[in-house]
Amino acid sequence: RPGNGGIRLLDYQSDDHAIDDAIRLAEGMTRKHDMFRTGFSGAKLVANTNIPIDTIERKSLMEDIAKALEVLSGSVYTGCDLNTCDIDMNYLTEATNGRYVLAGRDSAVDTNIATAASVIGSILGLIESHSTDDDKGVFDIHQLTFTVQGCGKVGSTVAKELVRLGAKKVQTCDIRESTTKIDGCHPIDDWASTPCDFLVPCANSLAITEDVASNFPDGIKFCTGATNSPFATPKAKQIFAEKGVFHVTEGISSAGAILADSVEWYDINLYQTVEPTLMYGWIRSLSKEKAKTMVELAKKDSNMMDAITSDVIPSRNGDPIGKSFPD
Repeated sequence: RPGNGGIRLLDYQSDDHAIDDAIRLAEGMTRKHDMFRTGFSGAKLVANTNIPIDTIERKSLMEDIAKALEVLSGSVYTGCDLNTCDIDMNYLTEATNGRYVLAGRDSAVDTNIATAASVIGSILGLIESHSTDDDKGVFDIHQLTFTVQGCGKVGSTVAKELVRLGAKKVQTCDIRESTTKIDGCHPIDDWASTPCDFLVPCANSLAITEDVASNFPDGIKFCTGATNSPFATPKAKQIFAEKGVFHVTEGISSAGAILADSVEWYDINLYQTVEPTLMYGWIRSLSKEKAKTMVELAKKDSNMMDAITSDVIPSRNGDPIGKSFPD
């Protein structure tokens, strides 16, 4: 299977740190692709810089990345990730003569909204799985307070959709305070010390440390979002689980863009002409069903959620998920 993963642009402490991050992210992408059998394996391109992001010569950088992709000879396809955008993909597409880029180009499908759709689907799946009487009570989105941590393209879309769906309260937090000012939302200063029912991490990786998990305000019931590797350590995830917090892996909750990639890879003409809301609805439905199934297999025990993850991963044999979209 060809590898597939976006281009991340960051100022790392060293090249070794950049390499370690690329490996960690590529492994995470493999788990994500396997979760839905997209037809791809995982990959991630990391570009390390020691100058301010806004001073980078984007066209030149993408030409360098194009040379790397040429060496890989079609074994890796890429798209946007942290600090890269559609303009970069235009440069890269030009530099590769239209090869090796899967980023929703020439299509009305927005991969950021696609990712948000998988987050929303996972949120709804978790809530619906607890919509009947059990030890934790009955949950409904209208009764829940959400904290969206990170209000970039994906996080802001998720926050707006939660408001539209009638969430009791949507709290927004970001290091860029201006991005938290979203209609119907309530900006907060510190996501880790503000009570909520549902934490939705949509910012940088590894933010939920053992200290954050241990000291998070009582009452949190769910956690899922767009962040790749939201927990700093396995112990941090375990602490949340022991508190009764149900977490859906990002292999499900942030898979929207790669699900779209699977359709783009399988049928480019369909992808370029499809009504975007049909794509987003399909993605939401897939992630919702996976999240709900996880809770059922875990017998509504938060401590079992991690252990049963492998039970919702399909065999690598068979058609890619993108082939099922037309139906």
